Amino acid sequence: MKEEQVIISASIRRGMLFLNSKHTLIKTPRVFSLVDEEATNDCCSWSGVTCNNHSHATGLDLKGGDLKVLSLDDCDLSQIIHPYSHSAANFSFPPHISQIYLGNNNLNSSMYHWLFPLTSNRLETLDLSGNKLDGIPEYLGNLCLGVLYFDENSMPVVFPDLLKNLSGCTSVTLELLQAQSSQLTGSISDDIQKFSSLEALILSHNKLNGSISEKLWKLPNLFRLDLSSNYLKGAIPKIKGKSKITFINLSNNSLEVVPSIAWKCSVRRIDMSSNNFHGPIPHVPSLCLLDLSDNSLTGEIPDCFWHFKQLRVLKLGQNNFSGRLPASLKYLTKLEVLYLYNNSFTGEFPLSLQACKKLAFLDLGANKFSGYVPIWIGEKLQSLYIFRLSSNNFYGTIPSQLCPLVNLTVLDLSMNNLYGTIPTCLGNLTSMVQSSDQNVHAYSTYWEYFGDSYVDHMTFNWQGSIREFSSTLGLMKSIDLSSNNLTGIIPDELTDLHELITLNLSMNALLGGIPANIGQMTNLLHLDVSRNNLSGNIPLSMSQMSSLNYLDVSYNNLSGRIPSGTQLQSFERSRYIGNEGLCGPPLTKYCPGDKELEVTPFLGQSEIGGKGIDELETWFYIGGAIGFATGFWIVCGTLIVNRRWRNAFFHYFDSLKDWVYVKMMVFIAKLQRGANA
Repeated sequence: MKEEQVIISASIRRGMLFLNSKHTLIKTPRVFSLVDEEATNDCCSWSGVTCNNHSHATGLDLKGGDLKVLSLDDCDLSQIIHPYSHSAANFSFPPHISQIYLGNNNLNSSMYHWLFPLTSNRLETLDLSGNKLDGIPEYLGNLCLGVLYFDENSMPVVFPDLLKNLSGCTSVTLELLQAQSSQLTGSISDDIQKFSSLEALILSHNKLNGSISEKLWKLPNLFRLDLSSNYLKGAIPKIKGKSKITFINLSNNSLEVVPSIAWKCSVRRIDMSSNNFHGPIPHVPSLCLLDLSDNSLTGEIPDCFWHFKQLRVLKLGQNNFSGRLPASLKYLTKLEVLYLYNNSFTGEFPLSLQACKKLAFLDLGANKFSGYVPIWIGEKLQSLYIFRLSSNNFYGTIPSQLCPLVNLTVLDLSMNNLYGTIPTCLGNLTSMVQSSDQNVHAYSTYWEYFGDSYVDHMTFNWQGSIREFSSTLGLMKSIDLSSNNLTGIIPDELTDLHELITLNLSMNALLGGIPANIGQMTNLLHLDVSRNNLSGNIPLSMSQMSSLNYLDVSYNNLSGRIPSGTQLQSFERSRYIGNEGLCGPPLTKYCPGDKELEVTPFLGQSEIGGKGIDELETWFYIGGAIGFATGFWIVCGTLIVNRRWRNAFFHYFDSLKDWVYVKMMVFIAKLQRGANA
């Protein structure tokens, strides 16, 4: 009977050793050679392979060459190497390996026994990510590491203990410590002060708690600090003196009190969102991103933005700020994102924003602004793709000068006191018919490795629930003019926006009928024209709107039969009530000439050929269940076996969750329509 073998293929290229595991079926062990691709002679040999779960590699001996980098990522070493066996130490390497990569191998801490012979004071980079390690041994601290990766380790590790075990030569030489998405606990202890060469400390998405030591802020070479998404609490101390720090991310913690930052530094990005901060806004020159959203900050915004001339992203939303916006906003000529949603700002639309010609994302919603919507927006802010002024006290007409905003994908003027007609030229918003990637704002920093960029995100009231869109914000093409005092007809030109996802014109005083050719808006998911003075019939063309999954035409003066044979009968009766002249399913009111009320069936029901439909429905569900089970285990089995694919899959899934949600609504609507047909 054949046994499963784990064969190791390896090669040395330019002094670097790469091993990759493969699974095959053979009968007997073999001996493999590692051939230098730049020479004709063997430079090392592999003696022995894993014959089954009880035998193992018997040694790797380097005969020659100048090996500098040992890369064993994704080799499933936990299945190949048995650390407690005597052969685990039979690895002979020259003492000048400078980089070792052991990521994604499911190794536990027993691996440190066989790692020890491979290390020397020449080792500079060590990658232990994606394993099951419960700590760091002291001998690694006695080395002189420059870079240590400890990401995605699934075992709990007390961070102060980790620092103590690294407090030898490594504490003097370490420049990068990265341990994202692991199980780190404890506080940022005073031992951090020993790491005088540390340039980047990346500990996001862990379980760190307690306070942040004041010693951290005094590290002379630290320029990047990311402690986001932990459970840290307490205050940030007042920082004095010089600092090289350029990036600070403390978001999603429980920190309190914004420090009076007086650094003579070049900070590029500060993200302190989702904490318990209160107090003044810190003064930091040369800033590119300042995010203090979702805190408890109060008072007025100081008129000192001439200190922030490099600012590209300013997020102060979800706080308790009040007063007028300062005139010094005009100095923010590089500003691309201004997010002030849900505060208590007052005054007219700030004239100072005329100078912010690069502004692409402008959200002033849920404040107390008043006055007219400026006509200069279309000329001065031509890069806008998000424009939200909802829940304010703006009045006057909707200026037609908004129509030249060719990049606009979200226009939200809802819940104001606007009057007049809907400009017909809104049908010229060309970005409503194409995708947009403008929600990514890149900027350079000292280390390009981190790929610094900011991705816009925005919350919507989506069919009764609050949803947040970020990387897929370009898919959300929306016009919301609801809860105003608009009059006149619904312009036919709006139906030219074929890629529009949501259109909300409810709670106005609109007249006339629903445009007859509205059915050409085949991608519309959400249509709300309720509580107006609309009259006439529901257009037959709406039977073409196969994607529609939310419709509300209630409380108008509509009449006639609700078009049948489409998903229009699947909506609740409440979406049609308040229209005395409407009849037909799903309403209980008969239409003239009807002998009896015949409710159009939902998916899977029919009076004609009922038995055939029921049988077809049964086999449909049986086939669907079998297909789902088969596909599910094929995909999940692959993800269980391959850790790298698993990590990539969930990262991909997370970034596209909103896109899937929108497209699924389209699919369901089309499926229902096809079944009814």
